[in-house]
Amino acid sequence: MSRTLLSVFLLFFVTACATSPEGRPQLMAPTALQGFSAVYSEFDMQLQLVTATDSPACPEEECVADRAFDQRILAIGRRLAEIAFRQNAELYLRLPRFEFIVANKVEPGAASSAGGTVIVYRGLQRMNLDDAVLAFVLAREMSHVIAGHHDENVAASILVAVAAQILFPVLNIGGLFVGGAATAAAGSTAGSAVGTTAVTSAASFLGSRAIRAGYRPLQMREAEFMALKLLVASGWDGIEVSEKLETLRPSLSDETAWTRELRESAQSIASMMQGPPLPDLDMGVGQIIPGLPISLPPPLVSKPF
Repeated sequence: MSRTLLSVFLLFFVTACATSPEGRPQLMAPTALQGFSAVYSEFDMQLQLVTATDSPACPEEECVADRAFDQRILAIGRRLAEIAFRQNAELYLRLPRFEFIVANKVEPGAASSAGGTVIVYRGLQRMNLDDAVLAFVLAREMSHVIAGHHDENVAASILVAVAAQILFPVLNIGGLFVGGAATAAAGSTAGSAVGTTAVTSAASFLGSRAIRAGYRPLQMREAEFMALKLLVASGWDGIEVSEKLETLRPSLSDETAWTRELRESAQSIASMMQGPPLPDLDMGVGQIIPGLPISLPPPLVSKPF
């Protein structure tokens, strides 16, 4: 019983309630564990890179085009990052900069981490996207960071893991799965423990994936809305962005989850622009949020590679 009470206490300790920038309730890890959250989300992003297909090394004449694309990403990213830090003064307390990296991956895509790293796949370059669409792709990933979506996903994973540690040993679920084999074996106690650990780990992984999949649509709609506000504040025209995305939408296939999400985003942005005027979209370019010290240095944006 004491073990159960300790686990319940730990469950409440590792998670806390928060509110996203758009007012949505979020489950967040406490400040003491947010360093772990950044490491976990960075690992998750690197795992996506490892599983993506590498793009072949460019011939000399094509490398010029690659470098030009990298510079476009850098210029657009710097423009967005400067306004993002002006709009969200608390970002300086969470991350020192946004870092934009172009990864040599065949398929189109983008990813980000809680630490402010935004990765663009080389496949986007092959799509010959307009600056407005590239800006939306970057702004959407930045909005995931600003809204704390990566932290929310990590908190959900921690919650599921701790819950599994509480419930599975108490209910002896692992023992139910391996009971027959463990009874026939000499080391039945050890077999039951191993079975419980294996089932608990599998349940934790599958449970966290399921919860994150459930969060994803809400996070995407929130990131789209925030991205559109960031783009308008950075000088892009919302209607133009919507029209460029709508033009691109028919060419986006179902081959990858990322292209499907971009197609859904294009439809979502079009719906936003056809509805009533969005709030807070009249922020002037470069306007500083009241209370933000003017002496703060501009955000650093690293050169892509």
